[in-house]
Amino acid sequence: MKQSSWGCTIFIQLSLCLIIYVSLHSGHPFFFSSDDGDNATPLDLHFISVAGGFRPLNHQTRLLRLMEKVAETYKAKFVVSSSEQGEEDPFLQNATRLSSSLKLPWYTRMKGSGYFREHIKMPFGGSLDVVFVDTGSLKQEVLGGAVNAYMISQLKGLTRILKAVDGDWRIVVGSDPLLAYTLTKEPEEPKRVARTFHQIMTKYGVNLYISEKGCTRGGSNESLTCITVPNQQENQGPTNNSKREREDGFLLHRVSFSEFVTYTINSSGEVIDTKLVKQKGKETI
Repeated sequence: MKQSSWGCTIFIQLSLCLIIYVSLHSGHPFFFSSDDGDNATPLDLHFISVAGGFRPLNHQTRLLRLMEKVAETYKAKFVVSSSEQGEEDPFLQNATRLSSSLKLPWYTRMKGSGYFREHIKMPFGGSLDVVFVDTGSLKQEVLGGAVNAYMISQLKGLTRILKAVDGDWRIVVGSDPLLAYTLTKEPEEPKRVARTFHQIMTKYGVNLYISEKGCTRGGSNESLTCITVPNQQENQGPTNNSKREREDGFLLHRVSFSEFVTYTINSSGEVIDTKLVKQKGKETI
């Protein structure tokens, strides 16, 4: 009887060890709601967006491993970095140097270039345009007060590059959500510049604005959606490191002929938000 009890105890312990091993090595499950998951097809394009900046080594390693798992599972084709440091961003450099599974194309703002465009062919036909803008320096000018030659030049540059895009889907990536300032209590002149920025994007069919800082203030309307990339800098405050790590993360995008779905994934591997953008005129095709 004692021998049977001893054998049962060993079996339970081995089973627990196996469960722990599987949970640590099988990655994080990602569950999609029936509203958008049922519409996925093998021809959909997947890619990842992530914020730049310094992260403690253990946080960086955890985030990279999670990104690797997601990229492998969903066959992500590239990574978009929203960092205002562009190619010199430390997270981008460490990811491409240390991660064998993330040796995908990384698209980011080029040094010395106010605006930069990537034109990407999609598996089902058509294309995706990703436009990077230097919103950091433009924001400083906007908050400075009066309109000056630099602002006018930047807005003209944005207009020029958006005129040239011809992708079926159009994304603008910036480190700061300039369009969010349209509803703040700033002086009228900065608000007017921010409204112009927003109107230019709307006029030229931009579907999505990806920002490294919060899009909570007026960052969405019927034709343009603003999404924040999870990042520690945006969530800094009186909180402990473990909570701050959970607030870090990245975006997984699924692009099809008629819809653009974005999943916000935190560093624990949980999908904490889902945004669906429909392509006008293609909903029923």
